[in-house]
Amino acid sequence: MNNYPEWWDDTITLFNKYTDPTTKKVKWFPHVITDTFYKIVQEKLTVNTITVESDSTICRIRVSDDFVNPIDWNELPDNNIVGSTVDPTITDTKETKFTLRMGDIIVAGEVDFEVDEYDKGKRSSDLLAKYREWPGCFTVETVAINVGGGRGNEHYSARGK
Repeated sequence: MNNYPEWWDDTITLFNKYTDPTTKKVKWFPHVITDTFYKIVQEKLTVNTITVESDSTICRIRVSDDFVNPIDWNELPDNNIVGSTVDPTITDTKETKFTLRMGDIIVAGEVDFEVDEYDKGKRSSDLLAKYREWPGCFTVETVAINVGGGRGNEHYSARGK
């Protein structure tokens, strides 16, 4: 049974990265997700007399029927293909489902930003530069799928800088 703490009340915008295997073109799919946990943490690593400090960010997303593992998400149709006809009977698409993997970007809050790697001012690096300081964002470096096995508070966890 899930009994999420009251502080799991953040909203994020998750940008899933997709590289078309044929054309090698990169596309980004934004997903606004509510009721998440988002926190910037400070870390220290000391080796002998040298201490290195850095910030990283943790985001936990509640278990959801809209989550698809990365392999299956890659196979979902893309309703934004130029020249395509949208089939109204297809409800599971890259726009309606989300995944979580290394290289995706998470921004704290709901943001309206169209990422287009081929248009100056709209690249993923522009997204990161715009939101890095406030409200905060990060590129996903590690993912944990914490579901099943009798766990309470099932969730997907992402961490990065």
